[in-house]
Amino acid sequence: MHLQPPRPPPKPPLTPPLGPADHIAGTTDAIVELVAFGDYQCPHCQTAHPITQELIKEFNGQLRFGWRHFPLSKIHPDARNAAMAAEACGEKFWQMHNLLFTDTGKLSRENLLQYARQLEIDPQVVATALDENRYGDLVRQHIASGLRSGVNTTPTFYINGRRHNGGFDKPTLTAALQEAIAAKLTASAEHNPRT
Repeated sequence: MHLQPPRPPPKPPLTPPLGPADHIAGTTDAIVELVAFGDYQCPHCQTAHPITQELIKEFNGQLRFGWRHFPLSKIHPDARNAAMAAEACGEKFWQMHNLLFTDTGKLSRENLLQYARQLEIDPQVVATALDENRYGDLVRQHIASGLRSGVNTTPTFYINGRRHNGGFDKPTLTAALQEAIAAKLTASAEHNPRT
């Protein structure tokens, strides 16, 4: 009897790819792209957040980071409202994003309005967005994207459009990003050989 070697886990593509409607930190011509599907009430996402912030700084200019909402509402009842509150902050999305991860246990409606005040955003703007479910369709689109892309937990990361199946600790993500950069540079060199 011959034992088959274990198959590597699938790396489904990010569907759809990042586009103009996404929240993206970093330059469009970055060599490597890291996308996270996350939930503001998820303790694992809270652990991953400072790691992604460090990676953005350390890969200075080489990395662009995208975020898509994937609130696990059945186990994290405040996550969906937190996602909509972040969207309601418009140009200050990333600032609200960071505040929401300061303490994932503090995502009540009053907390969300307080975070808006901290960012000098009229809290009524956020309250109205929540009351009217203004960004509900967008959050559903992100969830649908995650499901099509093979997301089954949070956080789930994609590197250059393919699901990252390794850990989300800093050494593992750093190695995966470096490998993706090396692969892209090699492919570019093969595609554009010097004459």
